Amino acid sequence: MSWLDPLAIALLGLLAGALTTLAGLGGGVMLTLALALLWDPQRALAVAAPALLFGNVHRLFLFRRFLEWRPLVPFLAGSIPGALLGGFVAVALPETALRVVLVAAVTLAVARELVQRFESPPASLRWLAWTPSGAAIVPVTFGAGLLTATGGAGALLLSPLLLACGFRNERFVVGASVIAVSIHVARISAYGLGGLVDLAVVRDAAIVGSAILLGNLVGKRVRASLDERRNTQVTYGVMVACVLLSVLGVTG
Repeated sequence: MSWLDPLAIALLGLLAGALTTLAGLGGGVMLTLALALLWDPQRALAVAAPALLFGNVHRLFLFRRFLEWRPLVPFLAGSIPGALLGGFVAVALPETALRVVLVAAVTLAVARELVQRFESPPASLRWLAWTPSGAAIVPVTFGAGLLTATGGAGALLLSPLLLACGFRNERFVVGASVIAVSIHVARISAYGLGGLVDLAVVRDAAIVGSAILLGNLVGKRVRASLDERRNTQVTYGVMVACVLLSVLGVTG
């Protein structure tokens, strides 16, 4: 391992933290996809998971006084088994098949996010803009856990569900963090049982996780200097970049 390797993954972590703070989404997905270009997708998922867990635990600690466990129980009932299953699937899939899953998961999640931003989406795409109700908590969070463990994009499904269930402001932030922590712990467990987690993965995840925290601070400072139009442009740019990175991972 050359000195350039930890520098490269630290820069990716810094970028992921900054982009998530600026755009509100996509930093973790971009991190996973970028790491998949450097390494095989299994190793990318294994390194990204503990790094993102680190960031979410930190966020959970910051907003802990807004935490209410009881409303989150149904979310955890879906997300944990979904992430466990997805983790075992990610371990078992051949590299090419896992890259295809990465492309499909990211493209679907980004398409949904874009369609939801149209006031009147085309009739053929309205199914993508479906907003889940409270009755759909367990199946939707199961799918989010599954997609996160196999393609890194499941988090984009959670935001509309949390909003539909009445989570706002700090309760939204801490609720999303609790679900993310459960997903990351479950998929790390599956990766570990499948032999994907070793000391090198822990080392690289520590580098990336530390850089994510720094990126959060950078993104917060930059966000304060941008108007709403610029922030929207950043959000769309992140989503397009996610799709491009996923395609590069398969065709490159």
